Amino acid sequence: MSRRLGPLLAALLGLAGSLAATLYVFHAAEGALARVFEERLRGAGESAALFLGGAAPPAGHLHALMRVNSLDGASLLDRSLAVIADGEGHAGGRADLLRVDADKVQQAFAGVPSLGPSYSLGDLTVTTSYFPVRGPDGAVAAVLVLEAGQSFLAAQRDLARARLAAVVLAVLTALALGVVAARWSAAERVRHESAEKAARGDSIARMAAMVSHEVRNPLSVIRGTVELMREGGVSDAQRESLDDLIGEIERMNRLTDDFLLLGTPDRPLATAPVVLADVLTEAARAAEASFREVKVLCKLAPLPAVPGDPRRLRQVFANLLANAAQAQERGEIEISADRIDGAAAVRIHDGGPGIPAAVRERLFDPFLTTKAGGTGLGLAVAKMIVERHGGTLSLVDDGRPGATFEVRLPLGAG
Repeated sequence: MSRRLGPLLAALLGLAGSLAATLYVFHAAEGALARVFEERLRGAGESAALFLGGAAPPAGHLHALMRVNSLDGASLLDRSLAVIADGEGHAGGRADLLRVDADKVQQAFAGVPSLGPSYSLGDLTVTTSYFPVRGPDGAVAAVLVLEAGQSFLAAQRDLARARLAAVVLAVLTALALGVVAARWSAAERVRHESAEKAARGDSIARMAAMVSHEVRNPLSVIRGTVELMREGGVSDAQRESLDDLIGEIERMNRLTDDFLLLGTPDRPLATAPVVLADVLTEAARAAEASFREVKVLCKLAPLPAVPGDPRRLRQVFANLLANAAQAQERGEIEISADRIDGAAAVRIHDGGPGIPAAVRERLFDPFLTTKAGGTGLGLAVAKMIVERHGGTLSLVDDGRPGATFEVRLPLGAG
C-alpha cells in the first residue's frame, strides 16, 4: 500500500510546495503593486491639491490631470458636496453619492486625506481618493476627489492573470512529478520482484538438484521393497498398511516432482490432445484413494480436446484436489467443467474454512502455506503449469463457503 501511495504523496507534496511558493511570490508582488498604486495616486492628488491652492482650476486643468495619470475621474467639491470643477466638464451640480463617500469628503475637510475601494462597475473596482485643498490662509477650501479605475488598475489585472497561469503551471508540474514518481516506483517494484524471483529460482534449482539425488533414488528402492513385500504372503491388515505406505511414497514422489518442476520451469511440455474428462476422472479417483473420507463429485460438460501435456495437467488437478481434501478433511468436493468464453473452465470447490484475506495476494507464491505441515508448493506449481499451457489459475468467489479454484485452458480446434 505504501508503495502505491508514494507517487501520490510525492505529487501532493510537490503541488503544495509549488503552490505555496507561487502564492507567496504573487502575494508579495500584489502588496508591492498596491503600495506603488497608493503612492502614485497619493502623489498625483497631493501635488494637484498644492497646485490648486483652493482656487477654482483653469478650464481643462482637471481633464489634463486625468489624462496624465490615467484616471477615470477628477473633481473639486465644496462642503455641501457641490461640484466646483470637474475633469469631464460637469461642474455646477451636486456630487453623485453613489460614487462619492460623503463621510470621507468631510474627513478631508478636517484635513485628513484618504483613499480606498469605493464602488464597482461589473468586475472593475474603482478606487477613490480624497485630498484636502487648502487656500492662501491654510484652511481647507475644497476637496479634490480622484477616481482610479480601469486604466490605473490594469497592472493588477495582469498580475491576477499571471497568478492564475502560475497556479495552473504548478498543478501541471505536480501532475508530471506524480507520473514520473509512479513510473519510477513501478520500475523499482518490477526490478525488486525480478531480483527476488531470480534469487528464489536459484535457491529452488539447487534444492531440486539435492532432492533428485538424495530423495528420489531412495524412494524408488523403498517402493520396490514394499511392492515385493505386498506380493508375498501377507494378511489383509498388513496389505492395507503396505498400501498406505505406497501412498505416502507416491506423495513424496509428487513432492519431488514439484521441486524439480520449480527448479527447471523451462522443461519442454509433451504436448498432445488431452481429453479433460479423462484427466479429471483419473485425478478424482486418485484423490479418493488418498483421502478416504472425501468423495469427489464430478459435473463435467462435454468439451473438445485441450492441447497440453497430460501428465502435467494431471499434476495440476491432483495438487488442487489434494489441497481441497486437506482443507475439507471429509465430505464432498465438487469438480465442474464447462466451456466459458472460448476456453475450458474447470472449477474445484471445497467446503473448508476458505482462504484468509491476509494471504490472498501471495496465495500462489512458492512455500506460502496456510496448513500445518504444508509445503506451499502445490498451488505455485499448478499455476506455473497452467500458465505454460497458455491458461490461468485463480481463486474465484462464487458465493459459496469454502474455496473455489478455477483453471481456464484454451480449447483446441473442434
